[in-house]
Amino acid sequence: MKFTSPSQIEVLVQIKTHPFQATSFYLNTDKSQQPLKAINAAYKALLNQARLEVEQKNLPKEVKKSLSDDLEKISQFCTQRLNSWKAPGLALFSCSGQNFWQELELPHGPRNRIVQDFDFYTRPLSAILEKFKKLCAFLIKRKEARWYEIYMGEIRLLDSLTSDVPKKVKMGGFEGYESKRIERHIEAHLLEHFKKSAQKTFEILKQNHFDWLFVGCDDQFYPQLEPLFHSYVKEKLKGRIKARPGTEESKILKECLELEEKLKKKEEEELVKKFVSELERGGRAVSGLSDTLRKINSYEVQNLLITHNFSKPGKVCPQCHALYLNEDLCPSCQVKTELTADIVDEAIELALNKNIPVFQITPPSRLEHYGNIGAFLKYKSQ
Repeated sequence: MKFTSPSQIEVLVQIKTHPFQATSFYLNTDKSQQPLKAINAAYKALLNQARLEVEQKNLPKEVKKSLSDDLEKISQFCTQRLNSWKAPGLALFSCSGQNFWQELELPHGPRNRIVQDFDFYTRPLSAILEKFKKLCAFLIKRKEARWYEIYMGEIRLLDSLTSDVPKKVKMGGFEGYESKRIERHIEAHLLEHFKKSAQKTFEILKQNHFDWLFVGCDDQFYPQLEPLFHSYVKEKLKGRIKARPGTEESKILKECLELEEKLKKKEEEELVKKFVSELERGGRAVSGLSDTLRKINSYEVQNLLITHNFSKPGKVCPQCHALYLNEDLCPSCQVKTELTADIVDEAIELALNKNIPVFQITPPSRLEHYGNIGAFLKYKSQ
């Protein structure tokens, strides 16, 4: 199954494996970056290490058996399927004790890792969703317009439009009046073509909920086209591309992904700059893992910023689900906390459950100097 939607993360988050534990397996299977031999060596090393850790864990016999069975299923899957695996990334989720198994094709190679914990480790999936915007490429020339969807590294044609716009011709006539009349006629047809295309662009964006719009249009026509866009379209418009109707889809995809990467990097830099400024003037921001967790627990966080792949072990209260770095006893519930392999992942899931936007920042960035994690707050920190 291809990974394409936040709902797939929600399904995994909602699954409760108690009294057993969950196994999450991620593997970079991008054969354009590494040979199959290296991929096979990587998954075997992960599994060997995980088997040793399972043996060392002080767990009930049935829980350990479930974890061991998970590793065996993953091993069998990799042995049988990796040779023919086409996607750049692989994610497997298993809880043998609950008879659960899920495999996902990832559009981007994740960091290789196995996590065995009380919940499925979904942070890499959230990072992939954030990495890929849902793009619309609108390409137009004199008689033709096309709309493409670009998402998760793939492209598909959504719609096309052909208009009857006469070619430019040179005519004589008394003092050029005939030429001017024909020119006005052609311009009227061309304007109508632009109006229809602009309206269809609005309809397509509304219907498909695109994040960004890229436009491919000749410079001579763009001043006529741009004023025809609805305000909603103008809000989504993020840049212009060289592609035109008739450009190969592979070239359209490549150009759009390169522009998307450039724009996302700029967005991240501006966000971190704003965060650091807010933090240094003592405004509505907090940094560092301990303080950020405290603000998440008290429902004060407005936006969460995390360096991509930053992780730390921590503690979770099994009763109120509050997050801590080192607390053995939950201060609120006076209940013994439980160890979790990655408290940062727990913070991301808790934030997403509370509809708090999470921004995973690509290193290097200034966020690393402030503990790799921070948050914009609803009100000034005390």
